Amino acid sequence: MDRSKAPKKKRRKGMAAAAAAKLPRAYEEQEHVPAAVEPAHFISLDYAEPSPIMVGFQKGWRTLKRTLKIGAVVALVGLYPAAMVITSHINDKPVFIPTEQSWAVPGIAVAIHKIARELEGAGWAANRPVWHPQARLTALPAWQAGTADALSQHVKLISELSPWEGAPDNDLAAAARLLTEVPGESMRPRLTAAAEALNRFDTRASRGLAMRPMPEEIMPEELALFAGWAAEDRAALSDRINAVQEGGWPASKDDIAAFYRAKARAHVAHEMFVANRDKAYTLSDTAILVAADRVDAAWERAAEMKPVFVSNQSDSAMLMPNHLASMAYFLLEAEEASRHLASLMGPGAEDEIIEETSVAQADAELATAQR
Repeated sequence: MDRSKAPKKKRRKGMAAAAAAKLPRAYEEQEHVPAAVEPAHFISLDYAEPSPIMVGFQKGWRTLKRTLKIGAVVALVGLYPAAMVITSHINDKPVFIPTEQSWAVPGIAVAIHKIARELEGAGWAANRPVWHPQARLTALPAWQAGTADALSQHVKLISELSPWEGAPDNDLAAAARLLTEVPGESMRPRLTAAAEALNRFDTRASRGLAMRPMPEEIMPEELALFAGWAAEDRAALSDRINAVQEGGWPASKDDIAAFYRAKARAHVAHEMFVANRDKAYTLSDTAILVAADRVDAAWERAAEMKPVFVSNQSDSAMLMPNHLASMAYFLLEAEEASRHLASLMGPGAEDEIIEETSVAQADAELATAQR
């Protein structure tokens, strides 16, 4: 073997190996990698139309999202005013005493039911925190303050008519104090304790362990009390009617408070009077019965006033009446009727009763003759 040819073969093999190693890199540098061929049937997708179902779904989804956003904004803006309207309900319905309940003093039953109605209904608005919707109200706090004040004075009257060893009854005196609203103090525990004290007195009175005033004894005194309420509320309403109205609103907050305070006391007066009259079985004089019907009707008109918006417009207003003036007129009638009936039922009123009876009988005979 020729030794001179061996190095040449080795050099050829080395050159071939080097060329083989550089071949992929050469292909890459020269971009000889074949490109992917797109199938011909995919070209038609460029001219395809979207599905009507999907287009409708997309439009519906966008509409739904827009509606939800608008609804959320409206709910956030209107939720607080709506809560104010819902929690501003004033329960001025007549007090109904179930027949299965036996009460020794009718006024005590009315007071306990009124307390329970306020606590279990809207709640005491004056004790709400500043963020609560009821903290923005005017009518309900005035109604509840007037109710508590009226109940306190009436219970105090009954305590004076139910003396025990020369002093007012302890339970009734305590209830009268607890019913008095104290600024900054929660009324719920006070009202609950007052109701418990009233219930204790009525239980003792039904067992003969406490003095129980008869309705005929209570009515003249409470009529004088009711007449005083009417005079006070008429004066407060008159001050608001004559006050200068500013801001262009139908009524100011002071106007609304004066109206609903008078309405609350009128409601208490009417319910107390009806409860005692229904239990006063000895009332048989025609003049007294006619006067009692007049008192009932007068206080009922004042208690049932329920305007949507309280208006304190001038006499020349064409759209809205003056509710404060209407309430003052009803209270004037109630005051006159209450004082008249109290005078008929008071001591030394026999001659006046006979005169009223003769007049009523004469009117009845005249009406019969005209028929």
